[in-house]
Amino acid sequence: MSNHNPKTMDRFVDVLHWAVLAIEVLVALALTALAAGALISLTIEMWSVATSRIVLTHAEFTNVMGSVLQVFILVELFRIAIAYMKHENVIPTVLEATLVAVARKLIVFEGVGSSYLPSALGLAALLLAVAVSWWLLARSNACEIAVEN
Repeated sequence: MSNHNPKTMDRFVDVLHWAVLAIEVLVALALTALAAGALISLTIEMWSVATSRIVLTHAEFTNVMGSVLQVFILVELFRIAIAYMKHENVIPTVLEATLVAVARKLIVFEGVGSSYLPSALGLAALLLAVAVSWWLLARSNACEIAVEN
């Protein structure tokens, strides 16, 4: 038999609860700062492109698209953090973030040499697997997928 004081255990659990809450808030703040930094970087990049020339090279276009999708990924990660803090189901939001992240990787994909085709096929298979998972989740009504108007 253990001689644990219930009051001491309750205080300990309360401290742990507040520690977890503090970590959640810090993660949300860090994601907000990262998204703001990425948005500022994208704005500077777009200003540079707009003032230098009208036509984008392939590399510049890929870089801009990568930056745009990076901002969306950070926003999705922030949404996951908020849903987690509210004790909501995060699976749909995680799948949305995963779709955007894999799509970003596929869009900015620059394969090299003999690994180009296998890498591209692997990314395409991953994108398809995530999309099918999302579709199956929506069809099974396992959890609500929020549709915002």
